[in-house]
Amino acid sequence: MSKGRQNSAFQRSRRQIVAVVMATFLLLFVVTLSMIYILSYRELYQEDLDMLETYVEQYAENGNPSQARPTGGVRQESSPPGENDLPDRDSARYLLSSFYSVAFDGDGTTFSVDTGDGALYTESQLIQVTEALLDTGRTEGTYGNFIYCIDTEKNYTLVVLMDNTLVSDSFTTLFRNALLLGVVMVAVLFLCATALARWIIRPLEEGDRRQRQFLSDAGHELKTPVAVVEANAELLEREIGENKWLRNIRFESGRMAGLVSELLTLVRTEQEPPQTELLDFSRLVLGGVLPFESVAFEQGRELEYQIDENITLHGNPGQLSQLLSILMDNALSHCSGDGGVTVRLRQEKSETILTVSNPGFIPEQDRSEIFSRFFRSDTNRSGTGHYGLGLSIAKNIVTVHRGEIRVDCAKGRVDFSVHLPNGNKKSRKS
Repeated sequence: MSKGRQNSAFQRSRRQIVAVVMATFLLLFVVTLSMIYILSYRELYQEDLDMLETYVEQYAENGNPSQARPTGGVRQESSPPGENDLPDRDSARYLLSSFYSVAFDGDGTTFSVDTGDGALYTESQLIQVTEALLDTGRTEGTYGNFIYCIDTEKNYTLVVLMDNTLVSDSFTTLFRNALLLGVVMVAVLFLCATALARWIIRPLEEGDRRQRQFLSDAGHELKTPVAVVEANAELLEREIGENKWLRNIRFESGRMAGLVSELLTLVRTEQEPPQTELLDFSRLVLGGVLPFESVAFEQGRELEYQIDENITLHGNPGQLSQLLSILMDNALSHCSGDGGVTVRLRQEKSETILTVSNPGFIPEQDRSEIFSRFFRSDTNRSGTGHYGLGLSIAKNIVTVHRGEIRVDCAKGRVDFSVHLPNGNKKSRKS
C-alpha cells in the first residue's frame, strides 16, 4: 500500500483530533461571546430603563425634566470643579443622554412634547413613533434606535424615549472586532491543533511502523529455516522410511510454512501499492467460486451462487481473487448445522456487494474482533488449522479497494458482505 493509504487511519485520527479541538474552541468562543454580549446588553438595557424611570419621576414632580438639565451635561462654573464636585458615572450618563417624551391626556390628545434640542426629531415624528408604541400594548422595550418606557397615570400617559444609537453602534463595533479576532484565533488554533495532532499521533505511527517491519522481518527470517526443516524431513524419510515422528515434523513444518506465507501476505497487502485495472468482477467471482464446488461436495454441503453479470470495477485481480478465496475457505471451514454455502454478487446504485453466507453463529462479543490479526473464536473457530490471519488479510484488501467488509449473524447463518464501489447488472444463477 502507498504511504498515504498505509497511514490513512492515522490521518483520520489526526483529522479527528483537529476537529475535536476546533469544535471545542468554537463552542467556547461562541458561548463566551454570546454571554458577554447578552450580559453587557442586559446591564446597559437596565441602566437605560433606570434613567427613563428617573425621567418619569422628574416629569411627575417638576414637569418636563429636560428644561432643568444643563445642556449636554456641562456645568457652567468660573473655575474648574474639584474632584468631589464631579458627577458620578450614573449622573454623568443621565446628563449626557438624549431624552424625548410625548404626553397624552385621558382622551389621547397630545399636550406635551419634549424634542430635546430639536435637531434630530420633530414633534410630528415623535408623536408618530409614540402612537405606534402605544398600539403595541407594551410598557418598555426597544424600537428602532430608541429604548422606551411608558408610564400611565390618572390624568395622562407619558411615553419616554432615549436615543440608543451610540450604544448600538458600540455593540456592533465590539461584536465585529470580536468576530475578526475570533477568525484570526481560529486560524492560529488550527495550525496549533494540527501540530498537536501530529505530535500525539507520531508515537502511534512509529509503533505501527515497527510492528509492520517486525512482521515482515520475522516472516522472511522464518521462511528459510522452515523450508530447510521440511526439506531435511523429506530426505530423512527417504533414508529411514516413514514413521509418526517424521509425519509430525512434516505436519508442523507445513503449518509453520502456511503461517509464514500468511504473515508475508498480510504485510504485502498492507505495504505494497496494488496495480489496479478495470475488470469484469462478475467473471472473476464466478471463476473463483467454481473450484470450491468439489470441496463443498466432499463435505456434503451444497454450494449455491447468484452472480449478476457485467459488473465491472477498478481493482487488483490477484487481491480480489484472494479475497474471494479467503471468504470461501472461511465459510466452508466453519459450517455448523444444516444448510449450504451461498455466494451472491449484486449491485445497488453505485455499490457492488459480494456476500458469502454459511450456516453457523459468531458470538456478538467476537464480531467486533473478527477481522483482527490472529483472532479466533473460542467456540467455533479453533482447531481448524487456521491462524486467524485470513479475515485480517481480507479486510486489508477491501480497505485498499476503498470498500467495507461486514459480518452479520441472523437465523442461524453467518454473512460476510463486501461493499465495493462501481458496477453494472444482469443475472446468472445456479
